[in-house]
Amino acid sequence: MTMTIKKFWIVAFLVALGCAQTPEKQPEVTKAQKFRNMNPEERHIWMPPGEAELEKRRRNQKWLDQVAADLERLFMGYADILGDEIILENLLRGTEPQLQQLEARLDESQAQHEQRVKEMNQAVQEMEGAIGEMDSDLATLQKQQAARKVTRDDYRLAILLFRNGQYRKSIAAFKRILGKKHAPSLRDNILFGLASNFYKLKQYGQALGYLNSIIRNHPKGDKWLVSHAISGLIYNFQGQYNKAVSILETALKHRPNPDLLKIINRLLSLAKGGAVDASS
Repeated sequence: MTMTIKKFWIVAFLVALGCAQTPEKQPEVTKAQKFRNMNPEERHIWMPPGEAELEKRRRNQKWLDQVAADLERLFMGYADILGDEIILENLLRGTEPQLQQLEARLDESQAQHEQRVKEMNQAVQEMEGAIGEMDSDLATLQKQQAARKVTRDDYRLAILLFRNGQYRKSIAAFKRILGKKHAPSLRDNILFGLASNFYKLKQYGQALGYLNSIIRNHPKGDKWLVSHAISGLIYNFQGQYNKAVSILETALKHRPNPDLLKIINRLLSLAKGGAVDASS
């Protein structure tokens, strides 16, 4: 009996000793070690961004929105500066020589008609018919030219629709202008109007197409530099930071005015920061 009690106390002591021991602390596993030890099929699981990353994105978005508003105000200033007299002069310049030629032809035919009237009545009747036919042709041609040429009201309507936020109607108006006969000096303004409308609709691919056309084909136009700025803004929105940096640095080499220079520098700073984040 005494031996049994001793064994009991020995067993109880060993059990208590085992419970009192502190378990050995396992070394902390870092996130990188967990990622390396992870099954390769599980490594592509998307991890949501942290609060710091979300706050950074919110700040960048707020900055981009402010830059976009500054560019829109700048575009409105360009539209106002474009004088009506210059537009009309450019529009009419291409049609005046044709009208003068037609008037000269009409005068010549009229002189021939008067000469033949003196010679014979039959010739007079024939020439009267010819003159009437030419008058009809001239009137028809003048109507066709009036329908095909761009007027001041056409351009004003397209701008007004843009200002009122009717972007699709403004696009239709600018495309009608583009399809009519217009002065070459007006073409970059038309393309810029189309690009601005597609930008407001967030159809960035369409907007970039018109902006690239201005950059390639109208280097001497007043919309060339601002087209670089808006292209840089769109590339920032799309996360194409290297393209944004390239096109904005090109614009800086051509000495933009102070207002546009400020916008380009802000966009360039944002694009370079995004490129660094994307590569890290």
